[in-house]
Amino acid sequence: MNDLSQAIIALIEYHNQPTLPGWFRKVDRAGFHLQQLPLSEVEFAILMSDFFSTFGVSAEHYDENRYFPSSHTRRFIPAGWFNAGAYCPLTLDMLCEAARLGCWPQEDH
Repeated sequence: MNDLSQAIIALIEYHNQPTLPGWFRKVDRAGFHLQQLPLSEVEFAILMSDFFSTFGVSAEHYDENRYFPSSHTRRFIPAGWFNAGAYCPLTLDMLCEAARLGCWPQEDH
């Protein structure tokens, strides 16, 4: 892993919350995406805001609803369970690409 990946992982781990049994999800493993973290919608918004400001990334093309779709039934689903609607997994590679570009990529991944 390079320095940029490590810095982004450190930011994610700063915002990570323990799961119900009290352990933290490992964020530097293959197949990880942000929606696997047990965070509320507000906590995800804060994490992404910190990402954009920390790494100087323009959020102009970022669409929160693509990655964290809202749903009326979501209120009754524990944080981190996104079965209420379809979403695009937000991966470490996507965050690294945005940080390298300085803006959120316009094209789909």
